Amino acid sequence: MAKNKKVKAQNQRKKKTKVRKADTFSRKVFQTGFWKRNAVGAAIIFILGFGLYLRTLNYEYVLDDQIVVTKNVYVEKGFGGIWDILSTESFQGYFQAQKDLVVGARYRPLSIVTFAIERGILGKNSRQVSHFINALLYGLTGLLLFRILHLFFFKEIEDKWYLGLGFGAALLWTLHPLHTEAVANVKGRDEIMALIGSLATLYYTMKYVEKGKVVSIVMACLSFFLGLLSKETTITFLGVIPLSIYFFQTGKTGKILKANLPLLGVFVLYLVIRVSVIGYLLGDTVVTDIMNNPFAEMSVGQKYATVFYTLLIYLKLCFVPHPLTHDYYPFHIPTMEWSDFLPILSLLLYSAMGLYALLSIRKRSIPSYAILFYLMTISIVSNLFFPIGTFMNERFVYMASIGACIAIGWILLEAFPRWINGFKPLYGSIILAIIALSYGYKTFSRIPAWKSPLSLNASAIKVSKNSARANVFTGTAWFNQYKEMPEGPEKDRALELAGQYVRRAKELYPSYHNANLMLAGVLAEEYKDDGDLAKLLDGFANIARTNPRVAYVFEFLDYLKGRGYEQEIVDFYFRTGKTILIDQELKFNEGLNYLQRGLNVDPNNQRLLEAMAQTYEQLGNSSKAQEFYNRMR
Repeated sequence: MAKNKKVKAQNQRKKKTKVRKADTFSRKVFQTGFWKRNAVGAAIIFILGFGLYLRTLNYEYVLDDQIVVTKNVYVEKGFGGIWDILSTESFQGYFQAQKDLVVGARYRPLSIVTFAIERGILGKNSRQVSHFINALLYGLTGLLLFRILHLFFFKEIEDKWYLGLGFGAALLWTLHPLHTEAVANVKGRDEIMALIGSLATLYYTMKYVEKGKVVSIVMACLSFFLGLLSKETTITFLGVIPLSIYFFQTGKTGKILKANLPLLGVFVLYLVIRVSVIGYLLGDTVVTDIMNNPFAEMSVGQKYATVFYTLLIYLKLCFVPHPLTHDYYPFHIPTMEWSDFLPILSLLLYSAMGLYALLSIRKRSIPSYAILFYLMTISIVSNLFFPIGTFMNERFVYMASIGACIAIGWILLEAFPRWINGFKPLYGSIILAIIALSYGYKTFSRIPAWKSPLSLNASAIKVSKNSARANVFTGTAWFNQYKEMPEGPEKDRALELAGQYVRRAKELYPSYHNANLMLAGVLAEEYKDDGDLAKLLDGFANIARTNPRVAYVFEFLDYLKGRGYEQEIVDFYFRTGKTILIDQELKFNEGLNYLQRGLNVDPNNQRLLEAMAQTYEQLGNSSKAQEFYNRMR
């Protein structure tokens, strides 16, 4: 008898190990009363999402906030700048010209329009209002996600709301620490609005498929258009939406096409507008600055090995979000080779995920859907298909993290009870709650990093120690702090720290313009303090060797004119122009520029005139060389 009971238990366990197919939901899920029935769960998600980020209200503007808000001339016009924002490339309001700094340029006007509206209503830029709106939109995004996941994982006979996969996955997503960059940084509103538009499109499209009302597809098209105007990542929902219909509704090809053809039309309209504004779709811009194209100096093999390495980091951070940083620029992310283990591991892991998802797609299994959702939404920011201007960023996984949260929830709430005998769904909910609490704690402790440029860079440099950008930004933050401090030991310490970080940035990336520019400023301030002219000029010469066009070097040397240092300045221009730039670095045009600046100080200096003549002879310009020989006495 005992043996029979054991066999029976084993059979029941085997039966439970089958992967459950995604539920195809009934019309009942679109009936009114959802929010009333799920009021407690909805309140928890909104309060946590909105409440966590209320502490950002008094935080400063950081990073690219100046591009989209504080120094954007169109935003400063308020309502009067809205048409300019809609009709120009998204960096133009800051640079006042289309710079095409990244491949494909950028057209993300909608979030910038909201900043202009804020300015028009308030009469000024208000970081408190901007942060409040971001927090509010994030809380609402959590609610929208909860509603959609309830559609997906609805059961006719439901357990308690807190045991449902829809609530569990939405809770994990709301508390996920990877989202701090998108919400705590004012500029991150484009990410938030793009996801709201994408999720609203998904909701209304599925409602149209279920009920057939024209108003639903109209709302879907409007939501999709607004999402596209927020950020290009919305495009990925052209794949997510038919995938979702297939998994969670009838899955018939006719219905999928009927629902998605209008969205495809909206996408074509968006492309027409984008091309008419920017002038091209992707363009042929070649970006050689590694801060805007980190793969510029890599081989093809190195590029894709490094891309798969970053994809592995993304996957790890979705499940274990530590450590976090806003800076994944060179050389925090190292150049990888296919002989390294981690890119190979990543390729194998992603291949296995994709293969499993495709093999399970006919079964409509939830893990298959979670994987495909993740892969589709991360594809556009992966660098696999076109460069996005950086190795990676935590905000880029803002959409894709939904797939990861669904996977975590499914494992705990549905898979474990089937795989492990005696494992009740309540146990999974308890573990999920513990993970959610740890995510919430991590988010709570991470948010203060975004309080100011100094706090953000101080946080980043602990993780991104080898990032040239993180070092120069940290040095810049300390330098700005130094400029505002009264005289005293703390001011001296701030300058010392500024010098330490910008010198490290230059060491990591010798030709980095911002590092050389900041180093010039630090050297000038150090000179004002110690009066060591030789040290100053040696430092300026070191800057010129790798980046001879740092204008502040010339500005400060002009400042020193008339103070009795003319001979030292002339010697600097000769040594830097002739010995370093022309003879050693073979940078003839830059060297001539330095020699000419020396002649501006001493027009009859024989060494400078001879160096100019000799250089023009090397370049084959004999008439110009003779001109300078004639000026020699």
